[in-house]
Amino acid sequence: MTAATTAAMAAMVAELGEILSGWTGSNGDSSAASRLGDDSAFDRLAMRVHEAQRDANPTLRRYWELVEDQEPTTWAEVPPVPTSAFRDVAIVSGRAERVFRTSGTTGGSERRGEHHVASVALYRAAARPGYRRHLLGQVSSLRLVSLIPRPDRAPDSSLSAMAGFIAAEPEIVDSIWTLDADQGIDVAGVRRAAENGQPVLLLATAFSLVHLLDELGDEHAPLSRGSRLMETGGFKGRVSEVRRGDLYRRAGRSLDLDQSQIVNEYGMTELLSQAYDGVAGKAPPLADRCHRFPPWVRTSALDPATLAPLPNGEPGLLAHFDLANAASVCPILTEDLGCVLPGRGVRLLGRAPGAPPRGCSLPAERFLT
Repeated sequence: MTAATTAAMAAMVAELGEILSGWTGSNGDSSAASRLGDDSAFDRLAMRVHEAQRDANPTLRRYWELVEDQEPTTWAEVPPVPTSAFRDVAIVSGRAERVFRTSGTTGGSERRGEHHVASVALYRAAARPGYRRHLLGQVSSLRLVSLIPRPDRAPDSSLSAMAGFIAAEPEIVDSIWTLDADQGIDVAGVRRAAENGQPVLLLATAFSLVHLLDELGDEHAPLSRGSRLMETGGFKGRVSEVRRGDLYRRAGRSLDLDQSQIVNEYGMTELLSQAYDGVAGKAPPLADRCHRFPPWVRTSALDPATLAPLPNGEPGLLAHFDLANAASVCPILTEDLGCVLPGRGVRLLGRAPGAPPRGCSLPAERFLT
């Protein structure tokens, strides 16, 4: 990067941080971020960020020159970079403040993807409005109980970093980190938190939640009124609504939580923004839910073989254009299956089965050329 492109990218990151941090998602929200709900406003900013990424990152510029049929004029015309590329190339404009790594469950632990994040402040600015809106409403104080490792124990985990952001919020009166990589879940610590009388925000991956419920067995650890649960991660392979429904019913019985108090967060190491399927305490029945990103993200479903965009409601590979990824790469092609609904809702249908489809592997090959 030249001094000029470095300065331009730094200015872009700072501008985006200010825009994103102002979003509340309320009906009366007139913030700059809220105005990105308008497609023309989103496209104008998306094209500015795309040009900045082309100028700042020779690897991205070369990739797009190889795969673009014409100069894009909208976000949907920018070829997405497959998540597999994060396992092979450091995609960053400038110097990374942090490097977040994937779990290694796809492609083996020896091929963990790496997201080189140039601005942790921009990550927080992207994550904070979403978790505040979906997890922290309707109560003045909460005790955080995390089945996600604490940030200093998992410094390369973007999920642990977000849990650390949440722990620093003014509504959080104290934090209990109950998952240790060597000793597992401190079930006694969860029980003590349940007995405290303070409403609890329980953060868990699907796997850690299953483990907690297995350890509790027939025992109940009822959480205080006003408590809520954020579950994330899902299950590898196809995720059926029945399996998630069973998990939520088990959690409801053991922890005395209504399903409206349990919300799912959809995120990934390669994205700095997240989607939620409801507001804790107001979440609809599971069958009626879909995930929604903040207004600075757009999602499309693509044909797995051709990567052609599919109509609303038709399932395909999900691709996200996340403006918070300004210092890495905004358009990301995932290995998740889903469909886009009217009003920009996203319905998740699980992971693409087996090997990456041909439509995924071809762009990855070109990216490494």
